[in-house]
Amino acid sequence: MTRLFTFALSVALLTACSSGKTALRRGDFDDAVAKAANRFNSKPDHKHARFVLEEAFQLAYNQHQQTIQAISRSQEPFRWEKAVTAYTQLQKTTDIARKSGLDWVDQYPISYAQNISEVRTLAAADRFEAAEQAYPFHQQNLQAARDAYNQYQRANTWVEGYRGANAKANEVLPYAILRVMVEPLSRSSELDRSEARDLQKEIVGRVGQQLSPSPLARIYMADPNAGEGYSIHQTVQMVVSNYSPQREHVSSNSVKVESNETYVVGKKKINDSTVVEIREKVKGVLTTHRRELNARLDLKIRAVDNVTGVVVWEDELTRTREWYTEWQTFEGDTRALNGQTLASASILVPSGWQFFDDLIDGIADDVRSELRQCYD
Repeated sequence: MTRLFTFALSVALLTACSSGKTALRRGDFDDAVAKAANRFNSKPDHKHARFVLEEAFQLAYNQHQQTIQAISRSQEPFRWEKAVTAYTQLQKTTDIARKSGLDWVDQYPISYAQNISEVRTLAAADRFEAAEQAYPFHQQNLQAARDAYNQYQRANTWVEGYRGANAKANEVLPYAILRVMVEPLSRSSELDRSEARDLQKEIVGRVGQQLSPSPLARIYMADPNAGEGYSIHQTVQMVVSNYSPQREHVSSNSVKVESNETYVVGKKKINDSTVVEIREKVKGVLTTHRRELNARLDLKIRAVDNVTGVVVWEDELTRTREWYTEWQTFEGDTRALNGQTLASASILVPSGWQFFDDLIDGIADDVRSELRQCYD
């Protein structure tokens, strides 16, 4: 048992060392440091692990420093965010290497906290400057307001409270919200006034007076106070394009059946003095009748930009309602049924108005889902 444990441990250590060397060869120096350090910490007298650890760390350190220098010289927008990532990874790799307790690690910096703080401030400054460029237009232009809001938020993420970024984000937020008004159903010959009123009521019930599918979107039902004093950017329009009320379809299918056993169906004379029974399987025709009811409602929905009049998005929502019942009739010798009981038709038949209620319930749910999906 002891030999088995020793062998398993040796395999595990060899695998860790080999993985570190493989990572080193493919240029993944941070991973090589992590794997070699794990091997060395498990077996400190392993010279190969010590060598891989030192070589991988030196290469990782040089690689991160070169990356940071390249970022510093770059003119790429928001480049300091990549510097934060580089310094953070360098700190993580340094912490791993220092746990080995090897002397050569002391020649490298212990902490990059100051460097990380400095580049986070530079990253926040970049985002704040981008926000300031959009800020002058935020009351007149939705996209400018959204750009300003998002950039202020990101600046605050890099350095909390940076130059009042959070307060400025809250200032532009009302102008960054996309406001959408849902118009009442357009008139259609598909529904009468009562049916249209019922569908409109269901939609209002699902959507509510104000729906907020995301922090930067508000959806209002048609109301004089819609928008809370701010501009409405888009209008959602709906019209029923097709309504097929409850329709009935009846069909049937007949099959010939016969008994499993034979029965006496008659007699016959073999000669003048002998009469024998005639035994045969009895037969019949089993007919299955099917009554189907179905209905369908289609609603076209679209959003229009209130400034340009351009259709922003459009879709068609469809709901169907189906019901059926089956019953059976039989002609022939009932023994051919082999004890089977004939199916009876359901006595609970949905009415046309029940079908309609189900359809408008479903369409109203679909409208709500569509609005959430489009403005999430």
